[in-house]
Amino acid sequence: MTPAVDADLVILGGGLAGLTLAARLARVRSGLRVVVLEPRTAYQDDRSWCFWRPEQHDLSHLVSRSWKTWTFSDAAGLTVRHRVPGLAYQYIRGSDFYASAQADIAESANVDLRLGVHAETVDAVPGGVRVETNAGPLLARQVVDTRPRAAESMLYQSFVGFELEREHPLPFELGEVTLMGSLDADAEGLSFVYALPLGRNRAIVEWTRFGTAPIERERLVGELDEVLTGLGLADARRVRTEGGVLAMGLGRQTASPIPGVVHAGNAGGALRAASGYGFLRIQRWAQLCTESLLAGQGAVGHPDEPRARRAFDRIFLQAVRAHPERTAEYFFALARGVAPAALVRFLSDGARPTDYARIIASLPWTPFLSQVAAPAAFSPAQTLPATRPTPTTETSVQR
Repeated sequence: MTPAVDADLVILGGGLAGLTLAARLARVRSGLRVVVLEPRTAYQDDRSWCFWRPEQHDLSHLVSRSWKTWTFSDAAGLTVRHRVPGLAYQYIRGSDFYASAQADIAESANVDLRLGVHAETVDAVPGGVRVETNAGPLLARQVVDTRPRAAESMLYQSFVGFELEREHPLPFELGEVTLMGSLDADAEGLSFVYALPLGRNRAIVEWTRFGTAPIERERLVGELDEVLTGLGLADARRVRTEGGVLAMGLGRQTASPIPGVVHAGNAGGALRAASGYGFLRIQRWAQLCTESLLAGQGAVGHPDEPRARRAFDRIFLQAVRAHPERTAEYFFALARGVAPAALVRFLSDGARPTDYARIIASLPWTPFLSQVAAPAAFSPAQTLPATRPTPTTETSVQR
C-alpha cells in the first residue's frame, strides 16, 4: 500500500524563490497542500532587490523607491548618465517582501510556512519524495529545492553594503542611482560603488568586487570604510548591513537525479550569468511553475537560457576572467557605447539581435574574439572543496 503523502509540494528554502512560489500558490487558491521549510526562525530586514520596470506593474505595491536616472563613472570621475522614457530603476526592501509573502501564506489554509525547520536528506521513495528534517520526516508528491549548492563558478560577485543615515544631507542626487561608480580594476578584477539614495538623509551604499574568487567580508568592510571616508560619510550611522557572494556563470542546471525534485532559486538558474540580476527572473519562473502545477503537469525548474544569450554570457565572463585587469574598461565601454534602452534590455533578458550587435561593437574585440572558440571554463556539475566558501544566494541589494 502506498503511504499517504503529507504534502503535494514541499519547498526547500523560504527565501525569495521559495516564498514567491508559495505566496503565488496561496493567492490563486490552488488547493494544493504546500509546505515551505525555512531554517531561519524569523525574517530580518537583510535583503533588497532592484530591477527596471514601468512605474505601474503587478509588484508596484512593494516598491519603496524608484529612480529615473542611473549613472556609471570611472576611477577618474568621468560620469555617464542613463535614462529610458517610461522605465524606472525600482527598489523592494526585503522586510516588505517578507511581510507581504507571509501575509498571503497566512490567508491560505493549504500553504504552511515552517520556520526553524531544515531538510537533512531528500530521497525518492514509493509514492513520492521523502524529506528528512530536524522536525521529523515529510512525504511529498514533489519537491522544489531552492537551497544554495556548492558548485564551481566562472566568477564571483562579492559585496557588502550599509544603509546609512545622518542628520544633514548625504552627497547623492535623490533622482539617480549610482549603478556602477568609481569603476576600477586590478589583477583581482573589478571593483565599484553602488548607491541607492532613499532620502536626503538616508542611502544604501555598497562596495562590490567582481573576480575569480570570493572575497572575505572583513576585507570588503574595510574597503567600504575607506570608500565612505572618501565620500565624507564616515560619521553616518549604519542602520543595517547587507552582503553576500553571488556565483556568476554556474552553467546550465542539470536535472535532479531524484525523481520528483526540481531546482530553483539562484543556485537553480535564477541569476543572470553576466549581471547577477535575478528578481524578475524568479517572478517569471514562479508564474510558470504555478501554471504548470495548476495544469497538473508538476513543478518545473528555471527554463534553459536561450542559446544566443547563453553563448554571449559565456564569452563575456570568460573574457573578464582571462583579463580581470581590463574589466572596468569593458563595463565603462558598455555604459558609453550602448544606448540606455538597449543596455537595460540586455540586463533584463530582453535583448534584441541589434542590441547584441551594439554591445559587441562597443567592446574591444581582441579579448572577446579569443574566447569565441574557447570551451566553457567550468562544468556546472563540479563541486567545491569543503573548505571553499559556498556562494550565498538571494542577498544582493543590486538584484
